Amino acid sequence: MTDLTGPEPAGLILLTGFLLSTGVCALLVRFARHRLLDVPVARSAHSHATPRGGGIAIAISLFLMLSLFTLNGTLSVWQWLILMCASPVALIGFLDDLHALPVRIRLPLHLLNAALVLLLLGPVPEPFFSGWLSMPDWLQMLILIVALVWLLNLYNFMDGIDTLAVAQCVFVCGAVGLMLWSLADPLMWVCAALVAATLGFMVWNIPPARLFMGDVGSTYLGFILGVLGLMTHYSGVLSVWVWVLLMATFIADTTYTLLRRALAGVSVTEGHSSHTYQRLARRWGNHWKVTAAFTTVNLCWSLPFAWLALTYPEYGVVLAFSGIVPLMALAAALGAGKQG
Repeated sequence: MTDLTGPEPAGLILLTGFLLSTGVCALLVRFARHRLLDVPVARSAHSHATPRGGGIAIAISLFLMLSLFTLNGTLSVWQWLILMCASPVALIGFLDDLHALPVRIRLPLHLLNAALVLLLLGPVPEPFFSGWLSMPDWLQMLILIVALVWLLNLYNFMDGIDTLAVAQCVFVCGAVGLMLWSLADPLMWVCAALVAATLGFMVWNIPPARLFMGDVGSTYLGFILGVLGLMTHYSGVLSVWVWVLLMATFIADTTYTLLRRALAGVSVTEGHSSHTYQRLARRWGNHWKVTAAFTTVNLCWSLPFAWLALTYPEYGVVLAFSGIVPLMALAAALGAGKQG
């Protein structure tokens, strides 16, 4: 079999994935705009009707690249099967973009997908919580199922302005990819493939966006990032707390915003525009500035904490709280969760 694991063949696979992603996006903009049109409402961050559903291009592109990496032996069939558990999430998201599926349909399906991932991964490794907390295996699995579903919803909440969700994925996968490269772990190619696919979509999402990723993209990215985090943790190569810290800006913004709204007696499922990033977008009138601000915090705050969690995995839980709580305080200072 031809060796496709070297730099040049792998680069060709990634380039193909990038071109496929941006090509599918072009087709969506050209032919699907009437079925997948996002018409702005009062809380929207855009002022013109724009096609959505571009995230399907990311899912299709990633499917191709991961399949090629599996065929050449870079990834195992078992790894491929676990990663493919994200594909139904993309399908559910695409149907939601088309017909607005109710929560009573989406939530059980998402929970089943997350449960399948945990079943394929097998017994939860110890100590999962860095030795700070001990609990039965079944309870740990239940917590991780809920965490996976929370992460896909969290990412969906944070996909409200141009480029932010894409830039976050590129940052997380770029940072983890370099860590895995230094450890010679083949999952680095999954991170590289995710970067290539999201950049292909980003071509169409640069402000003013010609295409939104929609629920198909945001839920898919949130879910597959969570799956990757679990895979590296289960294999012992990279603690899940490294991933949590790299996602700290998104976790802090969403968690604080929803907590504040819940404590105020407002339904957390009700649409709103009170996340930190949404308030900053209105204040600055520029999506690029918000993405740049989040990226700066990622590089100057989240990345050093993630490196510490890589170096000292026994302190992962403590570092996670230390990295996220100050960001929640910043979100509070910026008025997250407060409408208007």
